[in-house]
Amino acid sequence: MNSIYNQIRPHKIPEEIVQQVKSLIKDGKLQPGEKLPPERTLANLLGVGRSSLREAINILETLGFVEIRKRKGIFVRPVSSPIISDPLRQILEEDKSKLYELYELRKDIELTSIYKAVRLRNKTDLARIRKPLKKMEEDAQNSNLSLSDDVDFHLAIARATHSFLRVHILKSIFDLASDYMSLIVDKLVEEKTSIQSVLDQHRKIFQAIQRRDEEGARALMDEHLTWVEEKWREFGTREV
Repeated sequence: MNSIYNQIRPHKIPEEIVQQVKSLIKDGKLQPGEKLPPERTLANLLGVGRSSLREAINILETLGFVEIRKRKGIFVRPVSSPIISDPLRQILEEDKSKLYELYELRKDIELTSIYKAVRLRNKTDLARIRKPLKKMEEDAQNSNLSLSDDVDFHLAIARATHSFLRVHILKSIFDLASDYMSLIVDKLVEEKTSIQSVLDQHRKIFQAIQRRDEEGARALMDEHLTWVEEKWREFGTREV
């Protein structure tokens, strides 16, 4: 991970730091939601002073590329955040029916993503998809289901398309719907039997990607997302 950073030349240091981080985001080497190394570590990796680094981070935050979270660190923001931001969030809060339209958009992106991911994925991509699936398997043994693992699974598939814009836009959609997705997950956990269903669906999707079954993987993703939507409608918009 640390090898992705290059040491900075003395002149125009903050500007070069900004350009390097932006390039890492554009090239998909820094993912949306990913935490940057601590300030001291990052300064050493770049070969710059901490004052220059702070200036660069402030510029990146102003431009909307990173988010500084107090006592937590610096995180990469989805580049689509300025496009999909407060006005849409307010609309979703005022009109819950628009959440279904947002979900339809998610389905469109994911069904295209998985088709491309099957063709373009490599061993590293498979490992990234397998990692959250393994966590889901461990949680299922304790009758639990984690939203973050579910999101990571779907984002890993999008990342396997090697399109950084696809990942950032999908992450923005997940961020917009996070409160409602959390409530759905809570309802699924209450049902108990749904936990195993969710796990089985994800496992079959992974296996289809693994064997490079384009049509099968797309059909399984469609089946999974439709099942979740049906559960969502079953719970009712007043509850979610």
